[in-house]
Amino acid sequence: MDDPIGQSHETMLVVRSQLGDERAFGELLRVHGPRLLFFVRQMMSAAPDRIEDLAQEIWVAIFRGLPSLRDTAKFRPWSFRIARDRVYREHRRRRPLAQGVDSDELEQLAGEAPDEPFLDREVLHAGLGSLSPEHREVIVLHFFEDLSYEEISRVTRCALGTVRSRIYDGKRALRRALENPLNESIPDPIDWHSGNT
Repeated sequence: MDDPIGQSHETMLVVRSQLGDERAFGELLRVHGPRLLFFVRQMMSAAPDRIEDLAQEIWVAIFRGLPSLRDTAKFRPWSFRIARDRVYREHRRRRPLAQGVDSDELEQLAGEAPDEPFLDREVLHAGLGSLSPEHREVIVLHFFEDLSYEEISRVTRCALGTVRSRIYDGKRALRRALENPLNESIPDPIDWHSGNT
């Protein structure tokens, strides 16, 4: 997904937000709010009643944390790291985790996916929800948010090799979903309580 605002403009908005400019922060929220909401929906499908509130909590945490962000050019991966931390905290608090995907949001964003045959609308609809949370998050961050492997490594606190492996495995799982759309196998459970993925 292409960046809807230029990097230099985004950096300026972050700096202005750090200085207390509410309009600049509102612009960051307008641009990045839907992206973070999509990520939260993908990771919180078991608790749809908490998605909107959690998204608001994430933006409050972003607002409060902005003054401590030193590298303003890294706002996007930094904001996803905050979102991920809040999602994992919520999963540790709430049990059990069910997996799924918000089909309306998926339909809306599927047309913006990269031009790779295994990432068309049908595969995303059928396959993304079947991925484990650890694979789903890296696929969303890389293919929807265009974060680099290095940025995803910082967001997830995983080694670069682990990120590469998860993206590779996630792509293979999506490819299998395309080849076998009626496969109803249940993904392996993830230990949300450890916080390590």
